[in-house]
Amino acid sequence: MRLVDESRPDAAALEDEGRRIGAGVDSLNAIVVVANAPDDAAAVALGIGAVQSHNRRVVIADLAGDTATLTRLVTSDDPHGLSDSFRYGVSLNRVAQPVGASGNLFVLPSGTEPVADEEIYRSDRWRRLVAGFREVGALLVLVAPGNAPALDALIAFADGAVGVGRVAVPGAVIDTARAARRSARVG
Repeated sequence: MRLVDESRPDAAALEDEGRRIGAGVDSLNAIVVVANAPDDAAAVALGIGAVQSHNRRVVIADLAGDTATLTRLVTSDDPHGLSDSFRYGVSLNRVAQPVGASGNLFVLPSGTEPVADEEIYRSDRWRRLVAGFREVGALLVLVAPGNAPALDALIAFADGAVGVGRVAVPGAVIDTARAARRSARVG
């Protein structure tokens, strides 16, 4: 079953790349997926999540801000998300939205305020969140744009990053999702 909108160019190919990468991250508990186009990062993250959710809980967090590939999977009218959790203490369990019937795959929407924020990316709360995911054997997948403030600090909290396409990734790179043929097309 596809998690991405197949009408979006290259979305299925990027989800497949995520599935390929997802097969090799069993020992990891926190990954940042980075792309110049956040929807590309989200498609790869969903592929990773699809594979890993067969064996453990996976949470995909939108740190880009209202990424369409992720928001289309949110079924609740509750607008709260990551920004509300980090700024106002709203529980992540409350804002996590289930995806599909597996019971193991969740999306954390960006929330009511901008989330691509240096304060959020540098927050020491990530260290505690990653430790919690590690403790229970779950996987946290963070979707971030390549131009995000303090991206290097965010990646330092995680086990590493997956770059999508030709994005520059600061820090430990786990793998690179090859961009679909769109980038190779001419005119």
